[in-house]
Amino acid sequence: MLGDAGRSFIEAQLLCDAHLSFILIQAALDGHPVPDTQRRLKALLADALGRARHPFNAQKGTHVAGHTLPPSVLYRGYVLLMLAGMERAGLADAESTALFDALAAQLVEALSRQLLLPSFGRTIWPCDSAPAAAGLLLHGRLRGNADSRAAGERLVARLIELADLPTGFPAKVDAKGRLVEPTQRGTTLAWTGAFLAMASHPAARRFTATLVDGYCDHPAGNAVPLAACREWPRGVKGPEDSASGPLVFGGYSLGASALAIAATRLSGEHVQWHLHLLNAAKEMGIRTTLEHPWKRPLEASLHGWGTTVRPW
Repeated sequence: MLGDAGRSFIEAQLLCDAHLSFILIQAALDGHPVPDTQRRLKALLADALGRARHPFNAQKGTHVAGHTLPPSVLYRGYVLLMLAGMERAGLADAESTALFDALAAQLVEALSRQLLLPSFGRTIWPCDSAPAAAGLLLHGRLRGNADSRAAGERLVARLIELADLPTGFPAKVDAKGRLVEPTQRGTTLAWTGAFLAMASHPAARRFTATLVDGYCDHPAGNAVPLAACREWPRGVKGPEDSASGPLVFGGYSLGASALAIAATRLSGEHVQWHLHLLNAAKEMGIRTTLEHPWKRPLEASLHGWGTTVRPW
């Protein structure tokens, strides 16, 4: 991911499907839809409901509106957001709306039993609940559903509680919310800030501001309009992994910097940071990726999302 094919990122197909759909939705909302937008969206949704499920299939799936879906909060949150986008842009049909309602209801029920749900197996990354929270808030708004809205707010409140810990927003916790990996990371802050902002939730500011204030710098000096964000707090030399992407000189994370492009675009307070992060991406060769998007589809999708995303 993000320049290193040696690092496996097993959820990449789901993210490609979802972020491409977000780009198409935003183009439609901005008044310049691509040809056959609805057909393309339905094809991306079908792929997300099909082959993109495989990395999440270790646990028994549940039946939702005629589909067998994995219990992963990351998977369900992404699909819910894809459906929310179709609804928001007026491109839903009876089948997608039925799935939107059924999946939201299933998530509400699951969250009533355990507020922080796993992404893979028993592994709980709190940041992975952000797409689900955004999807539920949007379902509540778009479908007039008080239960979805309340569940989304409860989930956001739990994420804020974790961010208020003395150690900051933890990377991993257990089912009871106890810390497993307590160190706050740039990638998880950018991810959470971006998704909560998609649903126009004011808590997004907390995560994005913490990211920019504590993890993002101008590595070439303040006079040069290039920005990058570190994965680990200053003074901490943490490892690389598939989420962070390769760490470059100074501990700057390609994953955190890429996701920060979206988070800062969605924040009215960080427009300059957004532009400087884009400049850095250009300097690091994003043009080549965009000229041949099929070679690095995830990177191209994340960049396209980060440069077009708006609150829904």
